[in-house]
Amino acid sequence: MLLVTGVIAASLSACDSTRQVASESSASSVPAGPTIDESDVTFNREVTQGDYRFAVKTFGTQEPRFVSIRSYRGSSQIMDPMRVEVTGAVTNIASGDLNGNGKPELFIMTDNKKANGGLYAYEFGERGYTPISFPGTPGGQAGMGYTGQDMYTISGNKLVRTFPVTPIDSTMRAGNRTVEYTLDATGRLMMGQSMDAR
Repeated sequence: MLLVTGVIAASLSACDSTRQVASESSASSVPAGPTIDESDVTFNREVTQGDYRFAVKTFGTQEPRFVSIRSYRGSSQIMDPMRVEVTGAVTNIASGDLNGNGKPELFIMTDNKKANGGLYAYEFGERGYTPISFPGTPGGQAGMGYTGQDMYTISGNKLVRTFPVTPIDSTMRAGNRTVEYTLDATGRLMMGQSMDAR
C-alpha cells in the first residue's frame, strides 16, 4: 500500500503556485509512517463526482490520525491507495469539480479548530493526485477578527468557509463570517466575496 506521510503540512501552505503531481514514484521516497491498527476504523464514507468515486477511511483516535483514500473511475481503481496524515477527527468529505477541468477534487474536513486548520484537499487525474494549496488566513476585511474554528462546505462550484468573528475593538460585533473560494486553473483557491451574519 502506498504510504504518503508528512506531505500535508507543506502542500496546504498558502501561495504555492507550482503544483506537482504525486505518484507512486514520487511518494515512494517518503518514509513509512507508524503501523496502525486497520481494524480501528473511526470514519468510513464514499463520495462520487461524475464517473469518479472516492472511498475514505480514518483509523484510530490518537493524533496523528491516518486517512486511507481509494480512488476509482467506474469500477477501476485509478491509482494505488493513498494514506495521508491529518490533524483532528474527520467529520465530513465532499467532492466536486470546482474549476470545471474534468478532474475531480476530494475535500476532507476535520474538527481541528486551529487557525487555517481542518481542511485537506486534492485534485485527481489519470496519473495521480495533486494537493490543493490552502488559502491561509482571509485577507483584508474578511480576516479581521479571524481566530480559526473553520467549517467548510461545497456549494455549486465554490468552497464555502464559515468561522466565528472575534471582536478586536468596539466597532466590531461577534458573529459568523462566510467566505467563498473558487478554484483556478492552477489549483489555487481564490478568495471571493465574504458576508457577515450577526
